[in-house]
Amino acid sequence: MGTWGVDSFDNDDAGDFVAALEADKSEPPVVNAERVIAALDAVFAQSAQGLDAGVAAIGVAAADIVATSLGQSRATEKADPYELENALKFNDDAVGKAVAVLSRVRADGSELAALWDETDDAEDWRTALSALEARLRKAAETHGLDPTFVPEDEGGMSEEQTIRDTVDQVYDDMMVEMERVADTGAGDPQVEMLRHLVRKMHLVHKDITNMRYFVVDSLDTLTARIDRIEKAGQ
Repeated sequence: MGTWGVDSFDNDDAGDFVAALEADKSEPPVVNAERVIAALDAVFAQSAQGLDAGVAAIGVAAADIVATSLGQSRATEKADPYELENALKFNDDAVGKAVAVLSRVRADGSELAALWDETDDAEDWRTALSALEARLRKAAETHGLDPTFVPEDEGGMSEEQTIRDTVDQVYDDMMVEMERVADTGAGDPQVEMLRHLVRKMHLVHKDITNMRYFVVDSLDTLTARIDRIEKAGQ
């Protein structure tokens, strides 16, 4: 990885990443927003104890783009050069992921950190990361976003589990509201019949949803086992 400075874009990997963003500027902003999020996720896809330097460098560049897109650019940078502000605010965990990426990049086990620690500029590099983190936290504060994100391998929930919990909460809230409305007509035979039907529908929904989750989890487990068997046979 060619490197000529301590800032986020002062290396070949970050340069290639930015070039890809530039190439897709004519596409809807969501295309590049997804590329930025994917670059952050790529850091968490690797072991914290063996984070590749190139993946880390691209992750830092993506984190910087998140900050810049949300109004926290450096004095020498154009604000939101890829027009990603709205798309990244929609991905409301983007700032949290960016902050978590910086923690991974400078932690023990990061190849990039190890490489910098062998140079005279290690302290400057870490200072640059701290400054970027401060910009990200300021962006989170400005836009009312959460700057915290816990990766799965550190005890955080998977995206799938987060969606499941959200759906369950929505249905639970809906049932509370339905019961409240039904209480206003308590004693009316038709209201009580409808209340009974809604409760049964809710139970059926939970049974179907739980069965779907069971099937999906079973298929994921089976796929993982097949992959391990295939790799062992190679």
